[in-house]
Amino acid sequence: GIFGFLMACGIGANDVANAFATSVSAKSVTLKQAVVIAGICEFLGAMLLGASVTSTIKGKMIDTSLYADEPGVLMYGMLTSLVAASFILAVANYLALPVSTTHTIVGSIVGFSLAAKGFSSINWMEVGKIFISWVAAPVITGTAAALFFWVTRKFILLSEVPYKRAITLYPFIIFIAIGIDLFMVFYKAGKNSPQIKEWGLKFMIPAGFCISFFLAVVFHFLLSPYLQKRVEAKMERLEKAKTDKENEDVAHENAEAGEGEEKKSAMMKKILGEDGEEEKAEEQDGEEQPTDSKTTDANISRSERIKKNMTASFHKSMSKLGDATINRDIEAEAFAGSAKAKEMWETGEEFDPRAEEMFSYLQVLTACLLSFAHGANDVANAIGPIAAVIAIYNTGEVNSKNPVPKWIIFLGAAGIVLGLLLYGYKLMISLGYKITKMSPSRGFCIELAASFVVVIASFVGIPVSTTQCQVGGTIGVGLLGGEKGNRSGNLNPWFVLKVILGWVGTFVA
Repeated sequence: GIFGFLMACGIGANDVANAFATSVSAKSVTLKQAVVIAGICEFLGAMLLGASVTSTIKGKMIDTSLYADEPGVLMYGMLTSLVAASFILAVANYLALPVSTTHTIVGSIVGFSLAAKGFSSINWMEVGKIFISWVAAPVITGTAAALFFWVTRKFILLSEVPYKRAITLYPFIIFIAIGIDLFMVFYKAGKNSPQIKEWGLKFMIPAGFCISFFLAVVFHFLLSPYLQKRVEAKMERLEKAKTDKENEDVAHENAEAGEGEEKKSAMMKKILGEDGEEEKAEEQDGEEQPTDSKTTDANISRSERIKKNMTASFHKSMSKLGDATINRDIEAEAFAGSAKAKEMWETGEEFDPRAEEMFSYLQVLTACLLSFAHGANDVANAIGPIAAVIAIYNTGEVNSKNPVPKWIIFLGAAGIVLGLLLYGYKLMISLGYKITKMSPSRGFCIELAASFVVVIASFVGIPVSTTQCQVGGTIGVGLLGGEKGNRSGNLNPWFVLKVILGWVGTFVA
């Protein structure tokens, strides 16, 4: 249970953080908001639609029939796999590498089976699909994201009236984007819900797109005017803040330039004279202050002082925790740690801020749906081995499917949320800032492409990683969003190579 919880923490710090990395870097939400929203979506997805039954071996990578006479070996093998995967994820999170948590646990299970039963115990065709996905997932998602962004950029962002065109096409974008994302939620949930699985595609596809059509109609007639007012109000606030800062800078420069030596001397004498009087008064007040303080402390009972000190210590500890996690300035940290990241963000192409603001709402909604689907399906990476160990311990037999008690699902969901809270910021810096410049329109295209490819790959039977899809989508968008005449300058190839080596390393290790 302990190592399953640690595995879940690693998943939260890596996979879940990656889902909201583009939203945070694009400033659609703050880091604190992202942690809260993602935590809620992941937890609800796991508890409401999480697996009631999970496979003993995810992806059927090994032949479990070989362990029918030795269930204890499989039980200890699953435990060691969980320990190894937890350690590898911890290293990846420390190095801020966005890796596939699914491939990490699968690689650990394959390694254990190689040691226990040899090469014949491995289904190498299934393992080969993982190697294929390392290339296929990023390339296909990158191509799809680049296509989505090219269309968005060409017909909306670079048009003469980008804001107006974004409003006009917004209902259509909602219909397509939310329809695909809801279908992915239903499809992943169908793996765990017998009722949804029984309804099949005849339910999933119409339900997903009917809901998205309803949302598109509601937006067009009800929400569009409200969002436009919000966008206009935010732009006015930003413009006012910018103007006020410019005025303050100009006034400060004029004041410094207009001060003469005589004026300075006169002002200093006046200030010193006034300060002298104020200091005397403060000294007199200060002489009486310690007596009041001592009297006050004497009137407070010991239990009250202890309670007061404990409260102050608790608030101080929570403040330190917040500063170390959700209150960090991750943009400043990213730019301080990578000169290339700062250069990409300074030279990257920029678009109409009002049009970008409209995309931020879609980007956050898409990220929420991705997070909900992740909680419903991928929490099994952490709880699957735990469920297998408990089932073997209770029954003494090896089964292809194992029941999952609710407390195990709760344990996995809680671990994911805690991991996201403590270390999610590290992966958000990597995926959100160090690969390419991000904006709401770019982030939306990346998340839409990732959802699209994950759904298609599920039908084909290739076990793709959501993280790998998002990395591929980020690369594809980065190739189109650079400075004019230097598209490749808006991409960090060395960091991309580091990420790819991390994918290989987590599976092989």
